[in-house]
Amino acid sequence: MANENLFDEIAKVAYELFERSGYIHGRDIEHWFEAERIVITRLQSETEEKPKKTKAPRKASPKAGAEAATAKPKAKKPASTTKQAAKTKK
Repeated sequence: MANENLFDEIAKVAYELFERSGYIHGRDIEHWFEAERIVITRLQSETEEKPKKTKAPRKASPKAGAEAATAKPKAKKPASTTKQAAKTKK
């Protein structure tokens, strides 16, 4: 919550306390401090309830990918020679 939102939230709660007290004047500081306590407690409980994000598994480093790209590919037999050999046997 940004500072402005925090201030607005405390002011809102302080006014609600003023209303509940029967609009008795002269207790504004008491209402403000009580509102601060309420809002801060609420924020602390919200942050405790949120589960901590687990980190995703790390991807392979770019260096490992570069090494794999430079590795020699396995030699494959040309497909045409095997087909020709199969045709001659028939």
